Amino acid sequence: MGLFDFLKKRDKKQETVQLQSKKEANISKIKQYIDIPKSIADKVTEIDKITSNKNLDVKSRVEELMKIYESLTDDQKRTRAGRYVIIHIAEVCFSERWIEDAFDNFNFAMQFKDTVGNPFLHLRLGQLNYLVQNKDKMHDELSRAIIMDGEAIFKDEDLKLIEMVKSVLKKPEDCSWAAYEGQDWAITK
Repeated sequence: MGLFDFLKKRDKKQETVQLQSKKEANISKIKQYIDIPKSIADKVTEIDKITSNKNLDVKSRVEELMKIYESLTDDQKRTRAGRYVIIHIAEVCFSERWIEDAFDNFNFAMQFKDTVGNPFLHLRLGQLNYLVQNKDKMHDELSRAIIMDGEAIFKDEDLKLIEMVKSVLKKPEDCSWAAYEGQDWAITK
């Protein structure tokens, strides 16, 4: 592509992409899809309180959650305990549309053992890819979410997301998403 084409392309206004959603972290959805590790059960109330505290700005909430993460032992940081805190950080960033930070933290959470295949995490990564207009990756992530948990994962989310994913997936023959293989995502909780 020549320089002229490049400049011409940059001059086009990009469509503003938004999702209809509440600007608050969805703690109940996290708890539905992510088990509370026994090793940090005593910290869960504090984690939830910080995550949902709208009196604190995003940076302060993330810093407070990072203090909890840093207080974990090195072994805990590499297990579901560390993942649990990172997911809360990611959800705070997502709810406030700190896109890059949300991406970084959700992608980091996906690096933990037995995490790929968790419908909630694939949903959030799909939504983030939608916001940055990466449609291929969006369809991939949202497809993983619906394949793993069906339409239930899209409860309380922007309805256009489920319609987009249905537009690229072959409809199951029995009219339910349970027909897809890979439904057992309990290990990813």
